[in-house]
Amino acid sequence: MRFGLKAAVMACVALAWGLHISQAAAQDYQWRVAVVTPPGHPYNLGLEAFKKQVEEGSGGRIGVTVFPSSQLGGEVESAKNVQLGTLDMTVISTSNTAPFYKELEVFGLPYLFKSLSCSYKVLDGPIGQGMAEALRNEAGLRVLGWYTFGMRQLFNTKRPVRTPADMKGLLFRVPADQLAEAAYRALGANPIPMAFPEMFSGLQQGVIDGADNPLITLHQFKWYEVVKYASITNTAAGLSMLLFNEGTFSRLPEDLQTLVLEAGQASAEVNRAAEADATSKARRALEQEGVQIDDVDTSAFRAGVEPVFKKAAQDLGVELLDRIEAAQSGC
Repeated sequence: MRFGLKAAVMACVALAWGLHISQAAAQDYQWRVAVVTPPGHPYNLGLEAFKKQVEEGSGGRIGVTVFPSSQLGGEVESAKNVQLGTLDMTVISTSNTAPFYKELEVFGLPYLFKSLSCSYKVLDGPIGQGMAEALRNEAGLRVLGWYTFGMRQLFNTKRPVRTPADMKGLLFRVPADQLAEAAYRALGANPIPMAFPEMFSGLQQGVIDGADNPLITLHQFKWYEVVKYASITNTAAGLSMLLFNEGTFSRLPEDLQTLVLEAGQASAEVNRAAEADATSKARRALEQEGVQIDDVDTSAFRAGVEPVFKKAAQDLGVELLDRIEAAQSGC
């Protein structure tokens, strides 16, 4: 009896594995996607929508596997692998794009955008389209959609930050971005370049005192276990790109190219809606975890980073900054 049951179970397993193999073999394209965020994050929800649309829309010809939580490396490493073709897709914040196309750094400039919704007008319009085209031509990376992870807020382990004076002497993590470093220096803090996956241990060990990231990130990565203070400064818009290897894209038949482009845009809309919902929930959850969250007057912070706009104008050109400002008119 036991032998018969065991044989039946083994037969079912073999059948399931055989179906898996046959399904994979039936797929013309199997793509791997790397993302640094955990399941449930707005990035991941956008990617799930992309996966569903291309798999169903291709009639099973395309298979997409998402690897969350930095399983395949950090953002810059993953983007380089997409560029090389050893990885198919990833999501990378614009603050980490300097190795690929320097002008994208401008989107991390503090108080560049009037609001997160205003940033979408810039990204979805001629400026964003031009940036995407330049990235494709210079780095072989195609932008399928502009994502967001929310407005950046200041947080730290030491004390409440209500004015720039409260930042003096604090060690704040920054991405590998010269404009971000200049902004923190202008506000009196000490910028410490650090990769995103290293931030939690950096906060725990006191290598950094704080950083700026959206409340969603602070909550989902459980940084509230060491972070005790957050300030609603809306320092900068957290913007990202869903990137695809251009060589892989160019070899697709026309109908699948159209499907992928449509799915990329649709996934960006899912991501943005998910961010708006998650941000309000994250604030309540963080306060319940004991994080002190202060709504602050941002005027002093805006004034404090004015010198950084002058540096950005020198590095990236006044014309670019003027175009971004003009694109937000009426917003």
